[in-house]
Amino acid sequence: PLKPAGALQSLWQDLEPGVVHLWRLCWSRVDLPLDWLSEDERAYAQQSQSARRRREFCTCRAAWRAVLARYYQPQACVPQSVALARTATGKPFLQNGYVRFNTSHTRDWAVLAVTGPTSAIGCDVEHLDRRIRDPLGLARRLGLDTFQAPAPDTLATLSQQLLLTWSEREAVAKALDVSLARIPATPQCSVVRVPVLTGQVLASIAVAPAQPVKRIEAFALDTLTP
Repeated sequence: PLKPAGALQSLWQDLEPGVVHLWRLCWSRVDLPLDWLSEDERAYAQQSQSARRRREFCTCRAAWRAVLARYYQPQACVPQSVALARTATGKPFLQNGYVRFNTSHTRDWAVLAVTGPTSAIGCDVEHLDRRIRDPLGLARRLGLDTFQAPAPDTLATLSQQLLLTWSEREAVAKALDVSLARIPATPQCSVVRVPVLTGQVLASIAVAPAQPVKRIEAFALDTLTP
């Protein structure tokens, strides 16, 4: 559980090169205060016609603000004080540059990956039971021309293989802050897979420039204390 800001030291001190913190959240299970969000975020949420999408946005954004507040130095701050901005392509970042981060969602699950200020990071999270409607079409989009028409009883296996490849490509694209079509032939990223929910949900994390990922600390935000 996250405790009041003054009770914790900044987690920034633990993010030496090659270390990644991965925070998981089942957003449908928690309720967080709207005043953790900025005015712009609250206004944006009100524009959504879907109550589910609105709750997902508000809960995840409040949770990520609460987490990122732990990385300020020399000590943590309150969620409302986290200064967020976006690149020209829409990738969020901390204006103070203490850490780099990226987020991803799948159904009721969301993840936040955080690393030190000298590395770019991207992440993607997927349910492993997701089925690809057109696996051969996706294989062509991914540049995997060696895929042949699969037998019907192997479709599920091929679908999962493609899903994992897609997830890694998504993470790389987000780390480099480019579209999937603009990923370089040799993207110079380190990519790792991390179980979010064993056997059910998996996260792909890409770090650039390429360097060994020495350690991943995983945190479960199953409870949050306002």
